[in-house]
Amino acid sequence: MSVAEKTVAEKIAQRPHLQLAWSSLLGAVYVLFSIGMVLVGIPLLWARLEIGNEYLSGALLLIVLMGAAVGFLFLGLTLEGKNPPRGLRAGVFFAALGVLLILWFAQGIGMLLMGAELDASVGFGVMAATVLGLGYMGSRLLLSPGFADWLGHVEDHGWFHAVRYKVNQGWRVRFGTLVALFFLGACGIYTLWLHGSFGNDRLVANDWLAFVPFTSIDIPIMFRVHWTMPLILFGLLIWVPWRIVNWPLFADFLIATDAEMNKVSWTTRKRLFQDTIVVLVTVFLLTTFLFFIDILWIRVLSAVQVLRVDVRAEQLKQTEKTQW
Repeated sequence: MSVAEKTVAEKIAQRPHLQLAWSSLLGAVYVLFSIGMVLVGIPLLWARLEIGNEYLSGALLLIVLMGAAVGFLFLGLTLEGKNPPRGLRAGVFFAALGVLLILWFAQGIGMLLMGAELDASVGFGVMAATVLGLGYMGSRLLLSPGFADWLGHVEDHGWFHAVRYKVNQGWRVRFGTLVALFFLGACGIYTLWLHGSFGNDRLVANDWLAFVPFTSIDIPIMFRVHWTMPLILFGLLIWVPWRIVNWPLFADFLIATDAEMNKVSWTTRKRLFQDTIVVLVTVFLLTTFLFFIDILWIRVLSAVQVLRVDVRAEQLKQTEKTQW
């Protein structure tokens, strides 16, 4: 009995990439299910409650969705365990992304076949074959040992973890970079929302539906895109800049920048005031000198008939253009 247990343990130890692949697939299913419940499932169930006040209903729904998102997040971390395999989070992310890309590609092929007026059964069969073929290729890639090592290297960069990198070093430059990135991203999101890039529901419901070719089925993807999409982007905006300033390569650059800034010898307030006065006076004197030199040369060259341009006429033309 002990020999059998040892043999099984050795087989599992020799093929850790298979365990990583299956864990990534299960994690991807959980992530997609969680996203579907937050973006589609809960809003559909909430719509059946028929709360009279639209604004109250929207505010309560937002609170419920935020609570559900946090709950799914903590449940996922609990299922992950304290010591997850190296590359698991990266594997879950790329597996979920691969599933979405496969479905999107199959839908695109289906739309093209519908445009060609192909028979519905044949077109649906081609779509199914596309999904199966791409799914098989993706599973082979996910099960390969080399891809498992690549997932581990990607995860080592820290993009899927909340671990801070060299906390006490270069915090001033890193904090300034974080604030600048957040402010820039927030301005971009607000501009998109202000210009109606996410649509509105003034005339019709602004919901994102995925059409299944050769059928009459519309799969809901996101409700009220003009509110949901900015919230999703703001969530990413909180994570991405914070992760960037803790990315080892970029964080080391910011730390080195902060170290160089500490070597700068900052001038005193009195000296700064004096230098500013010197610069302004110098600029004023040079401007005055060049102005009179310009007038002098115009007079001289006009007198010897080298410059045959009527200065006053040109000035009148410029004035007319400005007034127009």
